[in-house]
Amino acid sequence: MPLRDDSSELDDTLSDIPENTDNFHVVPSGDEDSPIATATDVINDDDYIPEIPDMDDQPTRQPTHPLVLLLTRMLKVLLLPVCRLFFAPAAQRTFVKTTVLFVSLSWITVTSLVAYVTFYQRYIPPIMHAQPIWFQYRMEQGPVAIMDLVGSNKKPTSLRHEQVYDISVQLNVPTSDINFNIGNFMVQLDLYDSDDSVILQSNRPSILRYQSRTQRIMRVFAKAIPLLIGLTEEHQVLNIKLVDDYMEQKSKALNKISVSISDPRIQIYDAKLLILANFKGLRYYMYFHKISTGTLFMCMFASIEFICAAIAWKMFGEAMWHKLSQFIPEIEKQQPQQPELATSIHEEGDSSSLLHLSGSDAASSDKSEQ
Repeated sequence: MPLRDDSSELDDTLSDIPENTDNFHVVPSGDEDSPIATATDVINDDDYIPEIPDMDDQPTRQPTHPLVLLLTRMLKVLLLPVCRLFFAPAAQRTFVKTTVLFVSLSWITVTSLVAYVTFYQRYIPPIMHAQPIWFQYRMEQGPVAIMDLVGSNKKPTSLRHEQVYDISVQLNVPTSDINFNIGNFMVQLDLYDSDDSVILQSNRPSILRYQSRTQRIMRVFAKAIPLLIGLTEEHQVLNIKLVDDYMEQKSKALNKISVSISDPRIQIYDAKLLILANFKGLRYYMYFHKISTGTLFMCMFASIEFICAAIAWKMFGEAMWHKLSQFIPEIEKQQPQQPELATSIHEEGDSSSLLHLSGSDAASSDKSEQ
């Protein structure tokens, strides 16, 4: 009985459908699980044309200004050869080698200069030690001065043990009648060590240069204005060398110096003790011919560094260079493939343009049929 009721209802529904079917459209079923498929539902992959959006709906791109295009082309023409030159594999290898060579030469030059300056300061002592002399005048004996070279000085005077020195006394005396009347006088020098033992003793005579009374008067008239202003004075400078080629011993280092003058009537403006280094041999050339000896020593130090660098290159540098060369891109091998890549890109561009044109034609035909 229930089957009859369903059939009767189905007949009633079909009776309500009009006979004319021109006004109806066949709507495909939306059920995806239905296994039934017609031939029209199957789409051939070869004939499939993707839907391309209408170009009229997209915003139009503004054209580039001609001046900007001109500047871009000019920059491209100017920079392209430079980029090709600098980014070529051969140029990169040359740049790396040149940089390494320049850094190596600079390093060797700087280290050679530093080595020579250090050696010069260690090997060449100061050429002169000067110290003022303050005489003490006594009634019965001549003036005496004792100088402590180590204790009382802010900068102690230290002599090189292997260097010879000349020791002299410089006296600045006035050209007075008393000094001319004294004539010859003796200057005595005593050298003491740290135990106050006498290392060396020397006595030398000295005298003022003779000037007659007439000569002195004429000299005063000739220098009248500078004498009145105070630019010059009537004096003589006496340099008295007391010790020649003195070499200090390590066991008897120089500690004190005593200077005394025989005549107590001597008049002195000021006095100095001068210890002059008497350079001989290599020290003579290094001090008086600095440029030539410096160049020679720098070349010698550089040659030694070159030898050490060559040994280090053979032992370690080549392996490091081979490892470094692996990181340099081999563009030369990729350059023959660039034309093929360009042709493939060109073909892909042509195919995409044809596909675009066919899609646009299909879309226009669909619009015309509608």
